[in-house]
Amino acid sequence: MNGSPFEGSATTLSQYQNRDPRLNAIIFYNGVQWLGRAVETFEGGRDKPNRPYQVQTKTSYYLRKFLGDFTSGTTYSNQSHNFPYFRYAEVLLNYAEALNEKGRTEDAAKQVFLLRARAGITAGANARYGIPAGVGQADLRRLIKNERRIELSFEEHRFWDIRRWKDAQNLPAQLTGLALDNSSGSIVIAQKDVAPFKFEPRNYYMPIPFSEIQKNSKLIQNEGYY
Repeated sequence: MNGSPFEGSATTLSQYQNRDPRLNAIIFYNGVQWLGRAVETFEGGRDKPNRPYQVQTKTSYYLRKFLGDFTSGTTYSNQSHNFPYFRYAEVLLNYAEALNEKGRTEDAAKQVFLLRARAGITAGANARYGIPAGVGQADLRRLIKNERRIELSFEEHRFWDIRRWKDAQNLPAQLTGLALDNSSGSIVIAQKDVAPFKFEPRNYYMPIPFSEIQKNSKLIQNEGYY
C-alpha cells in the first residue's frame, strides 16, 4: 500500500494482500467478493467450470475495470459511466516522463507522488510513495513505464507505449497465468503458459499502403514489408 515493489510469491493467495489499491479496481481474482459471493477461478469453480465451448479465463483473472460496484449486490443493474478522452492521470504521467527525460528527475518523481496519492497509496515514513530518495533517471524511467502500465491498463495505451519506447522485443516469449487446483479442498497455485508471444522488429512500424507506393515511385516500403 506504500508504493514499494511487490516482492512476494506469485503462487500464494497472500499475494493479493496489502497491494496497490488499483489491483482490486482492475482485475477479478479468486476470492474477490462480487454479487454477494466469492469469485471462483480455481479449476472447476463457478467462474471456471471448464465446460466445453464455454468462454472463460485462461489466466485465472477477469477484467473488473470500467464496471460499477456490485460487490454486495445480487444482480447487475444499469449504471451511468463517463469515459474520459484524456485523463488527469495521463497528464501527470506524460509530464513525469518528459521531466525525467530532460534530467529533472526529482521534479518527475513529484508527479508520480501526485498520481499515487490520488490512487490511494500511502506516502510512507519518508513521504515518497515508495520511490527511493535520490532515485536515478534510468530507475525512474523504468518506474514511470510500469506506472503507465498499471494506471492506464486496458485504456488502449500499452500497444503504443511499448512501441514508442522500443521495448516490445524485451517482452517474454510466453504470456503466463495461474492454474488454481482446489481438488484437495485447499487451493494450490502454479504458474502456467497461456499463449506464445512473438514480436518482430517490423512491428514497430506500419506498412505503407501499396496504393501510395504506386502513386510515388520514390517511396520505399518500411523494412520487413513487401
